[in-house]
Amino acid sequence: MSKTYSGERIPGTVNYHVFVNEGKAKRELLLDQRRKMDNFLPDSDLGLRNEVAYRISLAILFDYTGDLQLSESNFRDFKKNIERLISEDQWLIHSARIEVFLNQNDEEESLVDYSSFSGVNSSGSAVI
Repeated sequence: MSKTYSGERIPGTVNYHVFVNEGKAKRELLLDQRRKMDNFLPDSDLGLRNEVAYRISLAILFDYTGDLQLSESNFRDFKKNIERLISEDQWLIHSARIEVFLNQNDEEESLVDYSSFSGVNSSGSAVI
């Protein structure tokens, strides 16, 4: 079943209520405020607005995929993909957009050509 994620800015703040709609069911998606984002982000991205956008991106990816490792490795790029949208007071993201994002990332990873790299020789030096 497809999901739709929506956000509504909490008036007077940079924070959002984030919801997940599946069919007729609607539930709030809680953002984990305890998680230390500075372990995942460069110092230049630790402004409050950016941190909220990263938390939203991570929460949406984890809710959609159910895979924490996949979510943690992709949420930075996903945030870049949706940041203009989630900077609005109200926004919607359909699961089809998330699926396209995940498929593009899979394709980009498979496009890397390692054929010219021979590996590491016995002395520990890379052989090209």
